[in-house]
Amino acid sequence: MSKLLRLAVAGAAIAAPLYSQALPVYESNQVALYIQGYLEVNQVNIEGDTVMADGPSRLGFNLDVPAYYDWNVGFNVEWGLRAVSPNQQLDISGDQQASPGERQAPLYVRQGHVYAKHALWGDFAAGKQWAVYYDVAGITDWYNVSGGLASGAYALGGDGGITGTGRADAALTWRKDWEALGGTFQVGLQRAAHVANLNIEVEGVAGDDTLLVCPPGDCEYGLARGISLTYKANLGDGLFLGTAYQRTNLDISTDDGLVYDISDPFDPVLIQDDYVIRASSNDFAFIGGIAYGKGAFQKGLYAAFNWHRSHNNELAPPGSTMGATNFFNAIGSESFVSYTWGAHNCYSVYGGHNLLKSHNDKIFHEALITGDMYRLAKYYLGFQYLWNERVRVYFEGAADDSNEVAAQDNGFASVGIRVDI
Repeated sequence: MSKLLRLAVAGAAIAAPLYSQALPVYESNQVALYIQGYLEVNQVNIEGDTVMADGPSRLGFNLDVPAYYDWNVGFNVEWGLRAVSPNQQLDISGDQQASPGERQAPLYVRQGHVYAKHALWGDFAAGKQWAVYYDVAGITDWYNVSGGLASGAYALGGDGGITGTGRADAALTWRKDWEALGGTFQVGLQRAAHVANLNIEVEGVAGDDTLLVCPPGDCEYGLARGISLTYKANLGDGLFLGTAYQRTNLDISTDDGLVYDISDPFDPVLIQDDYVIRASSNDFAFIGGIAYGKGAFQKGLYAAFNWHRSHNNELAPPGSTMGATNFFNAIGSESFVSYTWGAHNCYSVYGGHNLLKSHNDKIFHEALITGDMYRLAKYYLGFQYLWNERVRVYFEGAADDSNEVAAQDNGFASVGIRVDI
């Protein structure tokens, strides 16, 4: 691999730390272009129902350009793929003609950012990218089918883009590392301005049978700031220690709040358009993590654990709460352990847990329809066979010990195959 392509692959690490393969498309003294990604297919059984489903398949491109004074500049773009399921539905209603319609987009953006890298000044990136929070959360996010449910990274039922903890939206980041004390220290800083509107509706605040609505664009996820600190020690097969903090302002403030009379819920009537709302809050997540080993599915033992505490960073499932909101404060932990052996490190057994619970939140507790706190608990066990450097097959199962509020399934058993580019 040429020096130029090695720099391109290094640049892509900001966008896709989980990738292990990169296929060069074009390289010269002026530019390097490569493609990366994989297609994954799972056969999943949940409570006796078996379906074929897409895994987290993806396709990405990186363009890297050497610049003056030892800078490298480029961009990364990555799409998620829903290639296995047709994502179509057939709508038949009365005498109307049946018409196909998409249920989910078969192609969606996972990453998209530009970057500039320098050995002295560090790595800068702007756009949708892995958050500095994920520098720590990612140490346990290695399951083939599930996982990543309790670290605070993939918040609010999405990819953590709005909160800036997973694949952060519209973020500016800077990462810099130093060799010291028998290892490598890295500092990461992150900032984002407005990233999303916050649509809030509250019943009863302005009187009985009223609904208060924040006008579109007035309430928002505003200024966000994050920091991470990690240390990789040259101890045995490698020891990782890390911590990160991410905070986003919830700007719930307007002089133009809309108040509706909902005595007839099917015909709300606007009765006031200048209601003052001053209820700003914040969304934060803190995480600490430790890992030992060469890496997940690498030769020998790899063991990782993280713990997180968050505020307004999680959502209870629809229908489990009553009142204004289903935001809740949480504590969570994740673990991932793999042991790999055999010729070319082809055999791996792995397992661990995800545990997420609502924490010290009186308002949420009183709002629960079930009268119980949120508790998600999943325990994983799997086996992976690396057929060659680009093809893996695996079995992964999970036992679900979640309570009624959090339960979405009763565990699963899955077999799958992943083919890397």
